[in-house]
Amino acid sequence: MHRHLTFAALRALSTAFIAAASPAHAETITVCLDGSCDFTTPGAAVEAAAAGDTIEIAAGTYLFSAPINTFGKNLVIRGAVGADGRPVTVFDGQNSTTLLGFWFVSELTQVENIVLANGHAEYASALRVDSSSGITFRNCVLRDNRSQFAGAMMIFSASATMIGCEVVDNVGSHPGQSAGAGIRVSSGTLTLIDSAVTGNAATYIGGGIFLSSQGIVKLDSSRVCGNTAPNGPQIGMNPGGTVTDLGGACVMGNCDDCPVSPACPGDLDGNGFVDGTDLGALLAAWGPCAACLADINGDGVVNGLDLGAMLGSWGACR
Repeated sequence: MHRHLTFAALRALSTAFIAAASPAHAETITVCLDGSCDFTTPGAAVEAAAAGDTIEIAAGTYLFSAPINTFGKNLVIRGAVGADGRPVTVFDGQNSTTLLGFWFVSELTQVENIVLANGHAEYASALRVDSSSGITFRNCVLRDNRSQFAGAMMIFSASATMIGCEVVDNVGSHPGQSAGAGIRVSSGTLTLIDSAVTGNAATYIGGGIFLSSQGIVKLDSSRVCGNTAPNGPQIGMNPGGTVTDLGGACVMGNCDDCPVSPACPGDLDGNGFVDGTDLGALLAAWGPCAACLADINGDGVVNGLDLGAMLGSWGACR
């Protein structure tokens, strides 16, 4: 009903929605293909949700014919994981549409355990984050998406964090002009933690990542490798673009040249992923704890620092 609102009016309206959100009234909305949940499609669930709600999406492949956009509505969108901790909820763009778009949202928006595949668009074939701050993607996979110009994922005037995510085998297809087949940061900041950008191919610059003059990427224990492009195959950028290594980054043409990632320090039971079982073990050991596995940082006590380290490596070990 607001098709004729100006951009400024839309932004003001979205800001009001965010301010009005009340966690006390948050609900959980369920989605599954067999009809036993609240909805059978993620799009219908997002449309019905109120700010602060959590949308739980069961395993399965959900076919998209149009993108889902969350204008100003902070949500938790959570898929399912298999026995190995990897996501088994798939959003499939059928090679015809962008999948997800986030405008005017904050750090209250989180996306977990989702595969975004087979998107197609001129820009941002799988995922676009615009005019937002602090959104987090955890244990997500962007694969087999195709854009003409810029990225399976695009950041525009926004900041976002990807934790334990993969951006793999995406293509920038426009002859001679595609920039950042995996990720394009047009303006803003993207932080990659325990993530991988591999096997992406652009026809011009930045097979893995492209940064404009106002683009910033921060790499924390993440790999950008095995991508291809005539210019800057791993990370291409305009003057002014910034790459920061927060520790443990590997940017190489051949992924085999990257050191093997250490075992997850938060994987206390050694099953290959960090989950609720590990969290329970950490909480059970809370307090002074000399030489125990739950003392992740080795300072002789299990406390909030160890909890933060565990949550930072949540999901499948890389």
